[in-house]
Amino acid sequence: MRNRNLLNRKLDTLESVLINLKRIVNTQEPVESYKINIGKALGLIEDIKDMVERQPLSPNEINRL
Repeated sequence: MRNRNLLNRKLDTLESVLINLKRIVNTQEPVESYKINIGKALGLIEDIKDMVERQPLSPNEINRL
């Protein structure tokens, strides 16, 4: 897989956003900060999906289609 490092960095960033969301819930911060971080997480998920879609299919994957 090309761009494996970039994908791993995106996943690490997503993980940190989710950890931050957990902290926000535990400390009962305002709902607005929760919504901002959910938006960040959803953006990262979209980026990761786009990266996976751009990867060429292996012969094994092509045969399954």
